Amino acid sequence: MTSTDSFRTVRGRPSVALGLALLIASVAGCGGSSADGFSRFPVEGTVTLDGKPLNTGTISFNALQQGASASGPIADGAFRLADADGLSPGPYRVEIYSLQPTGKKVPHADDPGMLVDATVNVVPKSYNINSVLKAEIPSGGPKEPLSFPLVSPPAKPLKR
Repeated sequence: MTSTDSFRTVRGRPSVALGLALLIASVAGCGGSSADGFSRFPVEGTVTLDGKPLNTGTISFNALQQGASASGPIADGAFRLADADGLSPGPYRVEIYSLQPTGKKVPHADDPGMLVDATVNVVPKSYNINSVLKAEIPSGGPKEPLSFPLVSPPAKPLKR
């Protein structure tokens, strides 16, 4: 049997190959499973800072055990991770960032001749790099939207 004969054998059975491809695709889509093998569930919720919806930002869920980590945008105080981008059951460390323009211009890092808007993360470090935020995703996914009410630390008094 030559390599062309082998090709003809496979090619001669398109219904078997098509059926196998459809079976694999349907199994991969069941129960929120993804290409990484983790069951994933949609997650949505709100983020406020000092009682007001966070205009823009990013929320990241970092798995504390074996599981699917994910991140997504925050817009007008809301976020949503769809099935394919969702979270698997288990505990997560949550990080929230929101870079906002300061009104100042600074040289671009790669092109010092070009000026760009300076930005600052308006979310306190205790909610991102030093995050104390946690979330637990139950089997079957969350039944209610998640809520992250962030609070800025009190302003420090000016030194004299």
